[in-house]
Amino acid sequence: MSTPGTSLLTPIYHKTSADMPWPEDPVFFLLTASGLFLCRNHPLFRSCVPARRWPGELAPQQEGLTPQFPKVPQPVVEAAVGFFARVAELHQAEAAALLTWDKASGAVRLLVPQQHCTVEETSSGRRYPLGVRYDLPARLPDGALLLGDIHSHPDMSAFASHTDCADEDYRAGLHIVVGRLDREPPQFHAEAAVDGIRFRLDPAQVLGGYARRRHAIPQSWLDRVTIKLLPPIKWPPLAPAKPANSYERGYKR
Repeated sequence: MSTPGTSLLTPIYHKTSADMPWPEDPVFFLLTASGLFLCRNHPLFRSCVPARRWPGELAPQQEGLTPQFPKVPQPVVEAAVGFFARVAELHQAEAAALLTWDKASGAVRLLVPQQHCTVEETSSGRRYPLGVRYDLPARLPDGALLLGDIHSHPDMSAFASHTDCADEDYRAGLHIVVGRLDREPPQFHAEAAVDGIRFRLDPAQVLGGYARRRHAIPQSWLDRVTIKLLPPIKWPPLAPAKPANSYERGYKR
């Protein structure tokens, strides 16, 4: 149990053990694993109820995130865009890469993992990217930390899709999306996630610059891309159309 601060009119105690002594203050707050409680020692009763509001003496606080990680260097950004563009050219697929940070040298590097890209093919033969799933390496290079990831939306704008958010919400780090690969420069979207909260960032905050994509892409990167092609959807035949003067109203039972 911690002692209350002298600046608080109503003291706050921390319940750090199940058998902590009950404080003797007439009124106090008790912070527990179950939440904040307002407690009283009244001549007629001892009470402990969930607090409807926090102590008024406390100052307000807004959620936020201030980046302290290094910017992704321009050559790394350009290499990533070149890799994504080449995968889109070959397979009309999304692609992904990891960003690592070397603690000793401070260098940010690109690490292309094994990945599985899903592509849908229409009956006309046109292909559309559906998503990419990658495997985190069992071990990063010595001294390296996982800074985040970067992936592509080849023909779409750069944004964090619902799938992206679900995948990233509980993996702290930087998440960058590159869209509109048919343009130069493409679009960039950056967010950071920590403890289930996502924060939108200005790409200029996290990218060290961009001039043009790199065209010399290591073959080893492309060899780590596996494509799963989904066949065209076979729709069931349409039901016969109702007469023009036929209407339905009400509820079906």
